[in-house]
Amino acid sequence: MNNFIQVTALKNNHSGLDFFAFFLESKILLDISYVSKDERDKGVQRPLSEKRCRDVAKFIDSEGSIFANNIILNLPKETNFIPSDTNGIEGVIKIPKISKSVWVIDGQHRLFGFQHSNKQLKLLCSGFIDLDIERQAKIFITINQEQKGINPSVLYDLLPIVKGANFEKERSQSLVKQLNEDPESPWFNEVKMLGVGKGLVSQAAFARNLEILITPNGGVLSPYIENIQYKILINYFTAFKSLFTKEWGNSKYVLTKAIGLSAMCGIFHKVHILCENDFRIENMLTQINNLKGFDFSSSTRGKSTNKVAIQQFILEILKELPDVSKSVDIKV
Repeated sequence: MNNFIQVTALKNNHSGLDFFAFFLESKILLDISYVSKDERDKGVQRPLSEKRCRDVAKFIDSEGSIFANNIILNLPKETNFIPSDTNGIEGVIKIPKISKSVWVIDGQHRLFGFQHSNKQLKLLCSGFIDLDIERQAKIFITINQEQKGINPSVLYDLLPIVKGANFEKERSQSLVKQLNEDPESPWFNEVKMLGVGKGLVSQAAFARNLEILITPNGGVLSPYIENIQYKILINYFTAFKSLFTKEWGNSKYVLTKAIGLSAMCGIFHKVHILCENDFRIENMLTQINNLKGFDFSSSTRGKSTNKVAIQQFILEILKELPDVSKSVDIKV
């Protein structure tokens, strides 16, 4: 008994092939699992990425992390299923407790992310017994190449439901933090994350402007996942910094003060359309080039910073931008 891991399982059959669904503690599964370089070389498995495993670990350690999708395993031939009902569906599966005896067909990064985490979770597994290499490859290819994704329009309709009340605040703060900490960002170390001290603008002011852009309820950046949102934003602000080298970070101008940030975010919806989904820096520069020479001086623009003045400021800038046209494929 001590040489086997014994857990409750359900038996199923698709296309004449039996497999078993069960839960295993992540630590136990790690002890008996492996990924094979030889089988990867045959095209059966992606290379195990250390970076991706560590990224998964960050998710595991985050508050409220959930692993609902299954990990697909090839169990050794000594594995045995003992049914406990007359129809042979419910029962107990006995898996040999042998190091590196269970091959991970799919879900390797999810599993091996636990090597970099102190948290342990029960993981949903689908186990086949003693599959040959051809069957393993076919399952892997079917999962990773042939399945079609859900229509993005359906996902966008669900966004207000699946994203909690604090989504915009949490996402905008995450984007601001990245912009402040990324050495490639024009805002590197220039955001007052605690609202005081060194920096050009406060985190609160920055986040408020980004919330409008990312809200699932019509925000221009809402269709994109976070890393694409970030890439678009960093390219956008980099284009402004390149066009306004004298004004950027200069206290004599409002461009990188709260009012200037509000203006840049306020015109973003039109620049987004003008870019025709080509969000590379050079194209963004082309679209805002008409603004070169626009007056951002503090002596002119810094006298009034209320909402009415900001809206008027945004309207003045919008008038300088070109007319809009059609869209093409996304490029970042």
